[in-house]
Amino acid sequence: MANAVFDRMTLLGADGTPVPNLLESATSSPDHKTWTLTARSGIAFHNGEPLDGAAIAANLESVRTGSVTGPALVNLAGCAASGQVATCTMRTPWVTFDAVLSTQLGTVAAPAQIKAKDRQHPIGTGPFVCFGNCWTPNVAMKLVRNPTYWRKGLPKLDAIEFRPIPDYGQALAQLQSGLVQFWAYYGVTGPITRDAFAKNSISLTEIEIGDSTIYGVINLAKRDNPLLDVRLRRAWAQSIDLDTLTKLRAPGATPANGPFSKGTVGYLEKTGYPTFNVQKARELVDEYKKEKGVSNVEVTFGWTNGVGEQSLLAVIKQMVEQAGIAVKLAPAVDASAAVSLMLTGTGPDVALNGWFSFADPDAFRPFLGSEGCGGPQLCPLTIGRNVLNWGRVVDAAVDSSFDQIRSNSDPVVRKRAAESINRIYGDQVYALWLYRNRTNVASCTECSGVGAMVGPNGEKVPDVGGGQFLGSAWLSVG
Repeated sequence: MANAVFDRMTLLGADGTPVPNLLESATSSPDHKTWTLTARSGIAFHNGEPLDGAAIAANLESVRTGSVTGPALVNLAGCAASGQVATCTMRTPWVTFDAVLSTQLGTVAAPAQIKAKDRQHPIGTGPFVCFGNCWTPNVAMKLVRNPTYWRKGLPKLDAIEFRPIPDYGQALAQLQSGLVQFWAYYGVTGPITRDAFAKNSISLTEIEIGDSTIYGVINLAKRDNPLLDVRLRRAWAQSIDLDTLTKLRAPGATPANGPFSKGTVGYLEKTGYPTFNVQKARELVDEYKKEKGVSNVEVTFGWTNGVGEQSLLAVIKQMVEQAGIAVKLAPAVDASAAVSLMLTGTGPDVALNGWFSFADPDAFRPFLGSEGCGGPQLCPLTIGRNVLNWGRVVDAAVDSSFDQIRSNSDPVVRKRAAESINRIYGDQVYALWLYRNRTNVASCTECSGVGAMVGPNGEKVPDVGGGQFLGSAWLSVG
């Protein structure tokens, strides 16, 4: 929905490198501590305000100081604006800051919306416009075509109505009946899904960049969490038969062993993450029980209230309990509540989550390193406070490797540092990896435009995450 209303400063090109979008250019000083961001001229927000350097600076400052995603910009000291230019100063060298601006952090809202702190009435520069009370959370968002969109000839649709449909079966039925035309989802890619679409003349586009990884977030700031002991984390991992799990719950998905997906910097075939071995899992649990003098180990486990999600929880619970760990399912909640629980650390011991891969390993830092909760001293103290490092992981070697990634332009050094993070997460089992799903977009026979997006300078732009195609989508009529 955000991609329909807002544009981002940069986009990722076909090779994963950033290309200009709202920005005409993004250039750094030789030491990568100063970035000059030049906004394209002649672009206006939906309310008529001009896109200029002040708007760019205001958006970055808003994220840095007042947003849930603020920890991701802690290295940004501030930006000064003059005309179309925002000059941003970094605390330490940041070699891929332009790539960061292709993520959510690079989304640009109108200064008036930022000033009003209005989250219900979005005002961007994007292809579609919100008029009045366009958004009813958990029900629908209704947007109309931006007649003065800065990219000539776009958008091609007159209007879009977004509807959240958490049940995949219901969503497929509505697509089959013509109640919806496009369905973007982060689900399975197996033959059953493909067959169901093919039988109903539905097109299925599987997006390779931005695949989602399903994994378990371990709350390491929760002092009574049994999984603070690495032996139990390893036992949990060893109790999961990933091949069977994916066949049952996500046919066609690829088992995961770390944060980096195949094709991204830092990916490894073998990370040291424990492989399936129930006997060894039982031995680790028995060793823990004997040392601690306890006869029972119970872990709370939860996710959202979707039918598929609850079925996945049930299968994992059954597997883990074979290792001698009692699993208590937490009350099911909707997606927004689940995210809130993880942000604040007030949820269960383990919470399942899905996240997207990033093209550059530096973008993982807020989620995997202590910077994501304000530093190593603060991570254990963040229960009840929003942070991006949902697991509250503190590891000096991980932080050191991220320092190298951020400050070094040598691809060999950056690759080696990212691989080191992957191995540490594998050995210490700071997260419970399950499988990777591609982002899918299913569409009707009259629907077109998925995968046809190009940047404003003509560069081919993959549809990362399943929402950017809407600006170029169209329907054949008659």
